Amino acid sequence: MSYAPVPPMSAPVQYKNGLGTAGFVLGLVGLIFAFIPIIGVIAWPLTILGLIFGIVGTLCANRGQASNKGLAITAVVLSAIGLVICVIWTAAFGKVVSDTAAGLPTAPASAAVADAGSEPAAAAPSAAAPGKHTIVLDVTTAAKSNVQWNSGFTANSQDVLEKGKTWSQTLTIDDLAFTSVSVTPVDFKLGSKDNTCKITVDGKTVVEQSNSVGAFCTYRP
Repeated sequence: MSYAPVPPMSAPVQYKNGLGTAGFVLGLVGLIFAFIPIIGVIAWPLTILGLIFGIVGTLCANRGQASNKGLAITAVVLSAIGLVICVIWTAAFGKVVSDTAAGLPTAPASAAVADAGSEPAAAAPSAAAPGKHTIVLDVTTAAKSNVQWNSGFTANSQDVLEKGKTWSQTLTIDDLAFTSVSVTPVDFKLGSKDNTCKITVDGKTVVEQSNSVGAFCTYRP
């Protein structure tokens, strides 16, 4: 009795590691761009995608679903290095901006709050020093309200004023800059009276607004 020969068993098919290859290309390009200031911002998405594709490609290779495991691992390494360089560049740029802002002259400010019904004490006008500018912010509340203001690099946190108060902020600065002040009620009610804000630059009123929902005054030099 003769038996038919048994065909040899074929080796399991391995699939090409497309994700690993894509991750390698993205990681390599991202790493190159990561060394270039400003332009290197495009390295962020490249290195992040390269890292993801490389990790997924490595996992697929470990499960026998893909080949080129070495290429996928290389993609992970290149992408990780590029991402670290991006983080270092971002931290360095942020420190430069922070140091530059800290080195700018800050505007001296003085705030005063008084009852709206009382007469504010008349202050003797003082001439600003040569080359200086004076900006005065005024607010009057008809209800308990939040007050926020900023001028150039100078910004104040929120102040809360009770109903029927006036608030004033005086800034003496070298160069005129974008300035704003807003006053909004803490609990808005229909029929409420208007809050008022005003900005005066070098003795001239440049903007004044009254509104019950929120008064917003902005000055652009």
